[in-house]
Amino acid sequence: MDKKINGLQVSDILYEELGTYLLKKDKKVNVVDISIGDDFGGKMYSKMKQKRITSKTGIGFRSTHFDRITEEYLKMYLNFLNDDKEVTGIMLQLPLPDYLKEEEREILDCIDPKKDIDGLTSISIGKLVTGEESLIPCTPHGIETLLKVYDISLEGKTVAIINRSNIVGKPLTHLMLKNNATPIICHSKTKDLKNITKTCDIVIAALNKPEYITSDFIKEGAVVIDVGVHKNKEGKTVGDVDFNDVYEKASFITPPTGAVGPMTICFLAYNSAKSVYGEEVDRVLEQGIEKAKEKIKIK
Repeated sequence: MDKKINGLQVSDILYEELGTYLLKKDKKVNVVDISIGDDFGGKMYSKMKQKRITSKTGIGFRSTHFDRITEEYLKMYLNFLNDDKEVTGIMLQLPLPDYLKEEEREILDCIDPKKDIDGLTSISIGKLVTGEESLIPCTPHGIETLLKVYDISLEGKTVAIINRSNIVGKPLTHLMLKNNATPIICHSKTKDLKNITKTCDIVIAALNKPEYITSDFIKEGAVVIDVGVHKNKEGKTVGDVDFNDVYEKASFITPPTGAVGPMTICFLAYNSAKSVYGEEVDRVLEQGIEKAKEKIKIK
């Protein structure tokens, strides 16, 4: 059995389902993606988002880049987009440059929650925590969906989440609770990380350390989800997990490329559609998940 979780294949199936749905709709979905500074990874990610989302679903996608912008003008620009009826979704590339980091929460909360397709405003996060209908941050939602497609049950499972950010760790914790799992949040100050993770049924690594998680951190038969993306000294793309070392021990594992990344972008598309058409997009997603299960046919 191939243990690799193929997020690229799953995302393509989900895109097809969403694209077919949107073809039947009248109102155009238009998204503005904002990036600030000279972060090479962020620029490349923005190009990937535009290429895949537009080509796969027909969603309008406009990238706006600022080399530098003051807090005041950024807030003014966000309020301008909030008022623009043609703009249905807004995303702000994180992390923000150092000079804006202290104001990050205040800046994010300038985004109209109805257009918050990253699910990062305080209102969106609050709704997720309290179990209300909301736009869910894309990486956690993508991970949850991959587990569903591969029939990896979460109920009763212990899940180590090595991240405590508002983008990944915290929302992922609430999704795990919603699925009746027992999440354990780990972070840079966690003591004896290895002794925690090697008792867990599922390990989700987003600690931003290349190939840090080795087989010593994983118990036999655990599911391993790798969120990290790095270039090693040889220029090869690697994750936070040492894929070759962990592969034999895991029951399922995501490779460094073609797994979590494509699913994150896919859920930007789903959130973009949901910001316009609401909960009926959830039904489109469920149909896509069922089709993905059929096409992948795990054995």
